Amino acid sequence: MACVPSVATPVAPLDANAINTIIMQTAENASMQTAAAAPILTSTNTFTVTPPSTFTLESTFTPVGTIIFSTPTPIAREQYFRVKHDSQLERYNYKSRTAAPDWSYAGAQTPEVFRMFVALSLGSGTHRTKVDGNWGIYIDALNDHNARKLKYLKANNSGLFNGAGFPQLESLTMGGNVIALVEIQNGWGRVRTLDYINPGTLKEMNYLTRPDLIHKFVVVGWSRENKSTYWVNPPPGDIYWPLVSSRTVWMPLEVLEPFPQLPMTVTAKTTLDIRTKPARSSSLNGRKVPEGETTRVVEYYLSASDVWGRLADGGWISLLIYEKGAPQYPTSWEMETRPPPPP
Repeated sequence: MACVPSVATPVAPLDANAINTIIMQTAENASMQTAAAAPILTSTNTFTVTPPSTFTLESTFTPVGTIIFSTPTPIAREQYFRVKHDSQLERYNYKSRTAAPDWSYAGAQTPEVFRMFVALSLGSGTHRTKVDGNWGIYIDALNDHNARKLKYLKANNSGLFNGAGFPQLESLTMGGNVIALVEIQNGWGRVRTLDYINPGTLKEMNYLTRPDLIHKFVVVGWSRENKSTYWVNPPPGDIYWPLVSSRTVWMPLEVLEPFPQLPMTVTAKTTLDIRTKPARSSSLNGRKVPEGETTRVVEYYLSASDVWGRLADGGWISLLIYEKGAPQYPTSWEMETRPPPPP
């Protein structure tokens, strides 16, 4: 669970005129979705997956390219990373944090939170961002105005609002989520977050279109019977929040796995369709990558828990796709860190 961070100097609230259109759009999306039965929080070796969301892919998109961080000097561009899980970290003895003998919280499951810091030091403390007003409305819309989900998300003991309670959002993320770093210094990365004052157009921004800025709630647990770490959704199902901070925040690189550097040559494990856009529903462009052949990936596009790659000669292929309750890698492109379950 998160430590209680220092309280920051208050920042002016978000301009209502800049966010009105997003609230209208997300509210319309939410009103179209029917309520789904909440999954039961039980031990399992795979994520719990709930029915599909009504969110749709943006009609236009601008993928963010990857870069190589070759020096310790600050770099003013982005690179994708995935937040590691407890089972990948020595600090948790490569198990769930709930497996520790001194785990003092109730139950074998807890939000898999990781802190973001205000400076390049573990002793610098974290930060709280006030997300009332329009930010609160946006959080409600991201979660389809589902009362049960919002009660869990905003609870004082659910991870994101520990200590001060809602609307004081802690500077936290959770295992498996994607972040973009815009600067690296001395083993730390400065995290790209939504601008607290001027976030821009958010009406199409959700976990499907921008999983680097809209994060998903992940619960980690330890099976004492099977001696294994597992991850599940919280009891109400899929829950989301915006990665927003009113101050600059940093994360230590030791808890992050970088996406493979691009451009990169990959080998197809099976014959791959090439699509015109990075979406499962996108039309095919008439070409394929035969099994065993190589192709060159030059750009990433993230969509929910899936990862797509743009080919040097045009079109998109799947690099990571969630099927049958688990991530699948149809090419030689792979990562150790497992993403959250798809919507």
